[in-house]
Amino acid sequence: MLKEVSPNASSLVMSMRSIGYSFNNAIADIIDNSITADADQINIECNWNGEEPTIEIVDNGNGMDKEELIEAMRPGTKSPLSERSLEDLGRFGLGLKTASFSQCKRLVVKTYKDSSFNQAIWDLDNVQRLNKWFLEVEDTEDINEEFKKGTVVRWEKVDTLSQKNKEDAEENFNSVVSDLRKHIGITFHRYINGDQRKIIFKVNGIECKAFDPFFSEKSTPLPIEKISNPIINCEIRGFTLPSKNKCSDFEWDYYAGKEGYLFNQGFYLYRNGRLISLPTWFGIEKKTPKRKLCRVRIDIDNKSDLFWQLDVKKSSAVPPPLVRRRLKKILNALVSPAERNFNDKAKRLTNREIIPVWQRAKKNDGIYYSVNRNHPLIQELISKMNNSSFDIFQKVLFLVDNGLPSEGIYADFSDDKYINEIEKSELDYLIKLASEMINLISQKDNFDFERAKLSLRSSEPFKSNWEIIESKL
Repeated sequence: MLKEVSPNASSLVMSMRSIGYSFNNAIADIIDNSITADADQINIECNWNGEEPTIEIVDNGNGMDKEELIEAMRPGTKSPLSERSLEDLGRFGLGLKTASFSQCKRLVVKTYKDSSFNQAIWDLDNVQRLNKWFLEVEDTEDINEEFKKGTVVRWEKVDTLSQKNKEDAEENFNSVVSDLRKHIGITFHRYINGDQRKIIFKVNGIECKAFDPFFSEKSTPLPIEKISNPIINCEIRGFTLPSKNKCSDFEWDYYAGKEGYLFNQGFYLYRNGRLISLPTWFGIEKKTPKRKLCRVRIDIDNKSDLFWQLDVKKSSAVPPPLVRRRLKKILNALVSPAERNFNDKAKRLTNREIIPVWQRAKKNDGIYYSVNRNHPLIQELISKMNNSSFDIFQKVLFLVDNGLPSEGIYADFSDDKYINEIEKSELDYLIKLASEMINLISQKDNFDFERAKLSLRSSEPFKSNWEIIESKL
């Protein structure tokens, strides 16, 4: 015997509110629908309205007639197994509802198509009270004058952004709005800059700027790798971002992102040009400072969603075994340019043409850093010491060598912090020291003045300030 058991509406709707959307991911899911509807302008209006914020996502897409609107408001309107057009950014038939319900308790959708205005409303308080899926549907003329075609998705009874009666609630709301612009700027950057179909996005009237995480203007791209079979189409391309000395301070900080280079290394997964996941190595490798300038773009279409285990929020995915094996195989080629750039810095300390303050050597299967006893200034100091002073000096050097705060330096370097930068007030002293050092180095065998300059300019703290130093020599 078969018996139909319908879900309890009041319980199910609360479960749908708890899928785990962030505010930004919820907005992005609504935007996906606008892009699928061929919109080329999408405006998000976030209004405080006292203590009752409202959100509107307005597009100039194709719009819907009454039957299409009712179907779009149905939870689970389209099977995830159904074939979709290549441009469709949807998958589960849930996005409009689950994304909206995660943020608000009243969803109003107004749409215009073929000279017909229609409106539908889900009020979750009514669904809970009546324990029925009663959708309010009506014809409407309540459309903004600027709204000539397309769809308006309006969130009312927004109860997730801030708590009422808090003094900083409005300030927090404005911060969320600012963060939304940045989220749209990276999630849809290939639409904003026209790599995909060109679309203009605005939040509260301010146009969103594209943020290209690969810094394509100055990064070094690798050849495209392709994985193609009847069920999976995938393109992989690695980028090595420029090192700090090959870009401006603004560019270096800007492309680090809020989380920094260490966090932002890894694979960036795009589905139909739309960013899906935060940067990750998918558990194949760990994030390390050696790879922090490596970012890899993976492009997939919407045909292999189930194989990638795309989640309902379209914010995470897992590579299928075939892709994972290929990524493991080519990972070394993807990260090696960034690692070489990192390793070159360490190798400079063993270059005999350079006279560094610190020496790097292998010791007991590890790496050991020590003050360079052959540094010209240290040699000059030692030559002027008596035995007693020399003995004390050796103890000081021992403490410096073995007291190196390696964990702190590693953490600061990983976080892209500036370490031991010369202050402007110290530049005159540095220039004077550089002149004295060149004279000392020139006294060594086979070191003429120009070669002494070349040696000095390759080691810190002179290297980072060489342009100023050289102009004063």
